[in-house]
Amino acid sequence: MALQTKKAVTLTGTSTIEGQQVVYLSANVTTDNVGNTSITQNIQNQSLYRANRVECRKDVDDFQAEVWEVEDSLISEEENTVGE
Repeated sequence: MALQTKKAVTLTGTSTIEGQQVVYLSANVTTDNVGNTSITQNIQNQSLYRANRVECRKDVDDFQAEVWEVEDSLISEEENTVGE
């Protein structure tokens, strides 16, 4: 029997308007099947979201870009390890 470990990165983010959390974002990226990432989005304040959806959606897009950066980093790390 041998120890096996897996690396996972959890990202969280919030879209905030007028000091209030409007959207909560969470992502879990694992080294096991990189690209099989789980992303959750919860609207915490419906009225502020509706009134500021363009800004909130930009925050969601920015969060997605950060998730992709982490995925790319893990893939690169994995490829470099395989080549050793």
